[in-house]
Amino acid sequence: MPEKIAVVTGANKGLGFAIVKGLCKEFKGPVYLTSRDAERGNKACNELQKQGYNPKYHQLDVTNEKSISTFCSFFRSQNKKIDLLINNAGVLFLNDSKEPKASQAEQTLLVNFFALVNFTEAILPLVNENGSILNITSSSGHLSRIPSEELRKKFIDPNLNLEQLTVLMESYLESVKLNRDVADGWGDSPYVVSKVGVNAYTFMLNRQLSDQGILVNCFHPGYVMSDMTRGAGSVTPEKAAEGALECALQPAGGGLYVWHNGAIVEWDGPDPRGFIDGKSV
Repeated sequence: MPEKIAVVTGANKGLGFAIVKGLCKEFKGPVYLTSRDAERGNKACNELQKQGYNPKYHQLDVTNEKSISTFCSFFRSQNKKIDLLINNAGVLFLNDSKEPKASQAEQTLLVNFFALVNFTEAILPLVNENGSILNITSSSGHLSRIPSEELRKKFIDPNLNLEQLTVLMESYLESVKLNRDVADGWGDSPYVVSKVGVNAYTFMLNRQLSDQGILVNCFHPGYVMSDMTRGAGSVTPEKAAEGALECALQPAGGGLYVWHNGAIVEWDGPDPRGFIDGKSV
């Protein structure tokens, strides 16, 4: 029987690193740690090896078509398929970032949405039937974070396809360029829009792959302490990884939006930050 394989993107540090470490303990098969920077990725693997774990490494920049192609070619040449994919790579501009809003929006959607989609679509033929895909998302990805009811209806349309979703996300970037993002009902956060897009893609992909037994879910890990947040946060990467691993290794189904405490929440329901996290929203 072929060995099972797991792949984690953006895994040389933070939550991705902690997820790889946990998979090395719990996943029955090779675990591939990937990163944009090969030197940092190999260093992360060496650190885990010193702790008694044995991850494998492969360079992967999800924003680079050549890197994606090389990664997919590697698995095809080895006649290997993937049983678990965790899309963790992401970017966040903090409130004090100096970059213009349009630049922040373009980069945020490029990494968090478009690159995730492009890579996932490229690797799909190499995902085993009855496999699993987990997209790391955020509380920002809850549909209630989009102010416009009209836009929310577009996102939850059960007939929404990838081409239409892509056009929708591109229309947001156009609104930002025209300085109309708030007026057009998108709100003022590129990160929110990027993660709402990820969640919409998650549910769409789960519907598409259901006949192959592939489960696709998204997981909000909480406010994770990381370089991306400059150390701010309320949960360690190790603690956040515990929830991600449970969601990845023991999914309760497909097309689920799972909160950091394991609760399955309605994407288009009330904002869970209020009734789960006890925050005023």
